[in-house]
Amino acid sequence: MTAKRIVVPAVLLAVIVLVAAWWLALSRTESAEEFAAEASAAARQAREPPKPGSKSEVIAIGSPGPSLPASPVLAAKYEMRDAIRDTTDLRAYYERTKDLPDPTGERAYRMAEAIFECTAFMDLPVPDLSARLALTKQARESPRRQEAFNAMVERCKGFSGNPRAVAELMQGLHRKAEAASYPAEVARSLRMESERRDPEAGDKTAISLLSAPTPDPDVVHELAQYLNLRMAGHPDYRGIDAAALAVAWGLLECQYGADCGPRSRPVTMTCIAYGACDLTRVEDAIVVQGSQATVNNAVELRDRIARQIAERDWKAVGLAPRSKAP
Repeated sequence: MTAKRIVVPAVLLAVIVLVAAWWLALSRTESAEEFAAEASAAARQAREPPKPGSKSEVIAIGSPGPSLPASPVLAAKYEMRDAIRDTTDLRAYYERTKDLPDPTGERAYRMAEAIFECTAFMDLPVPDLSARLALTKQARESPRRQEAFNAMVERCKGFSGNPRAVAELMQGLHRKAEAASYPAEVARSLRMESERRDPEAGDKTAISLLSAPTPDPDVVHELAQYLNLRMAGHPDYRGIDAAALAVAWGLLECQYGADCGPRSRPVTMTCIAYGACDLTRVEDAIVVQGSQATVNNAVELRDRIARQIAERDWKAVGLAPRSKAP
């Protein structure tokens, strides 16, 4: 199948950098002042102008490979995910559902993730928030972008006012999901507690989670970050295009059934950050800093990782034997 071609700016999606910094800040116990300082620093980094000479370019996104067929089973599987994504008042939804039974821990995990996403739209005057997240002139001038931004502020406003309380709430939800052994939360815990866990046991858990007939996309999302930490500094990791690898894992999530459509978070954030509000797929929102070769590498890596998981080639996936201390 021929590659589909889309036009995107040839710069790194700064929102991803910003979100990563917020995530690290919120996953630790720290004061509200420390959190605010880290968030502000991340925002400044995200808004740095692109390198001289960077410009829009046409990139090719290869065939995403076989996607999961639509079915009532899959529709039911993602019913809660979509309900949380589509609610216009997240605080009201949380209050309405917080005491409902959650035997699998799914609601706790998804609520924690949704509240985290809201941290980009809280605790600053709305004009300042808008200016912080508008990374291009097109975003600053787009009425449709402003509508999307306003909708996110409205969705998230119920959690504004106390960053420490929000951080503690998210941490509590994650603990609840982990206690219920929700697979994506178990995967998340591997990276969040990597320094305290038995490394070999962590790898065995990762292998077990990836061994499902069809890996869960949220598990894949969490394990991609675990593997990045896991393989940092490993000889087998040297020479790999880190940007392409991150994009590859994101494309793999889509292939396994992640929310990658027009209402997905990456597409929404691309509209808000760049004013590109006509996108319908995550593939359209992929932005990398670098060359066409980086994008091509991502597509190749995605297909390779999918094949390695299917073949249970865990060393190739990144779960290589750890170096023994001398």
